[in-house]
Amino acid sequence: MSNPRVVFPAIALAVGLAGASAAQAQNLNQPPPPLGPRVGWEVGFGLYGGEINCQNENGDFCDGVTEAGGIDLHVNYFFRPHLGAYVDVFPMVHSENNWTFTHNVVTAGVKWRPVPILTLTAGLGSAQARLRYETLGLQAETDVVGAALFAAGLEVVRGPKWAIDVQARAGIGFYAEDKNGNGDPDVVGRNIGVGAAMTFF
Repeated sequence: MSNPRVVFPAIALAVGLAGASAAQAQNLNQPPPPLGPRVGWEVGFGLYGGEINCQNENGDFCDGVTEAGGIDLHVNYFFRPHLGAYVDVFPMVHSENNWTFTHNVVTAGVKWRPVPILTLTAGLGSAQARLRYETLGLQAETDVVGAALFAAGLEVVRGPKWAIDVQARAGIGFYAEDKNGNGDPDVVGRNIGVGAAMTFF
């Protein structure tokens, strides 16, 4: 004959587990709570692959394309769900045979979300190119010049306080051969990147 001291606790445990399983199944059948609109501060970073390219209208300086990798660091503030402002740092780097070429674009501007998962970016700022020979520590850099940034991001994953989007972006620096900066820029340097960014809000 079974011992009541063992049987009754076992039955109670089984009933409790069955009740917990039923409650869990009921919760799984319910949709998650809706995510609210994104307003206020946001901060994040991105990783990109792409190229640094340089175009010269005269064809005698730097026509060509160089594969590169880069990052971005961004701070946004959304005044309302569809409209915000940002500051962004977007360097891309190419390294080969002890030479490292860096093109950095720093901008501030506006962000527009026509729908919750799509963000469009446009801004103005500055750019600078730097060439470094690692073996001897030699370095040369350009003057700081005007720049623009254009980007589009499509949100693919979102949590309560973070989001990940796939993003395409172009950072453009306007360089002039005239060291005094007179006249139209003769050389345009571009960071072209495709990657993913993670933003916390």
